[in-house]
Amino acid sequence: MDNLKHIVKAYEIWVAKNPDTVCDVETTAKWLSYFIAGRISDSTVVTELIYSLSNLLVLYNDRIIAKDRKEKGEKVPGEIEPAASGFCYRLKVMLTTLEYCEVFIEISAKRVFGNKGKWVFIAGLQVLKAAGRFFILKHSTEQIITSPAMPALNRRALKNDNKNSRLRSGCQQTDNKNSLEEHNFTFKLKRSGRVVRKVEGAPPLHYRSFKLNEELETMQKSQVPKILLQAEYLYIAKPLIHLASMGMFGEKSWKQFVVSLAVDISSINMYRRNRHLMSKQQQLILSHRCINLLLYLMRTPFYEKFTQSRLERILGFIANHVPIAKMVAGPLREYIPHWQSTYFYLWST
Repeated sequence: MDNLKHIVKAYEIWVAKNPDTVCDVETTAKWLSYFIAGRISDSTVVTELIYSLSNLLVLYNDRIIAKDRKEKGEKVPGEIEPAASGFCYRLKVMLTTLEYCEVFIEISAKRVFGNKGKWVFIAGLQVLKAAGRFFILKHSTEQIITSPAMPALNRRALKNDNKNSRLRSGCQQTDNKNSLEEHNFTFKLKRSGRVVRKVEGAPPLHYRSFKLNEELETMQKSQVPKILLQAEYLYIAKPLIHLASMGMFGEKSWKQFVVSLAVDISSINMYRRNRHLMSKQQQLILSHRCINLLLYLMRTPFYEKFTQSRLERILGFIANHVPIAKMVAGPLREYIPHWQSTYFYLWST
């Protein structure tokens, strides 16, 4: 155990010091899952296992980098606010882990327990995810939850922030007086390592707020428009509504397709009518949800009725007439039916 802890600690130190190299390793692992698809026996299970592990590796490395920057008192681009920390933070990590592994779990359940067992696992996964998202929405100040719940760190912004930090440190070295004054305005807590501002470093009196953090969080939560919460509740409930409609009308029925599409559009429409109440980050998430509506072109039964024949003709034309692109178009045309049946469930994003 001591040797294992030593190895883990050494790995964390290496990740914190070499984020660019870590990013290359993560990208290689993901591309490996695409490369082996269809080339070995049981490639579906192996591919999903590698892809899930690569995503979990990204999540783990992101937490290491974020923790290292926090210990140094630096800002983490894209990291959640302290108000959403604690149990909600751990729940987000659990939901993200579950989302990264859900396809692998579904495929493994089908291999072991058959088709009925697969749907039991799918229902259980969606209930757990919905319950977790409902809890986060109710017990935090967030109005809209990303998918996955714990988004990957913006490594590009992280790199630019490091460059800006080096530039700032260079300027500070040329002006030691300002550096000392800034240092005198803050101090570091011994136990938590958190940097705290002294009273002398507070903003002018007319810019100060004398409310406690709990009061500020309660006030912010009370100001969340109910219409936005209702739109997010509807979006979170969509997988459960879709599963129920599939059980009632069948997996390949147009009714279950239309029900899920209607729920999606209703939630997005509620958001768009109240777009002025949303932050820029929330509007960006909403834009991604609008783009995800294109996935309905690849979902049953729309795919079998309209998309499949047209997509096969396009890829066939490319494979027969474009010399270099046929190396990609040919295998892609053969593997798309498998991808469609595996990944394009209506609750997936």
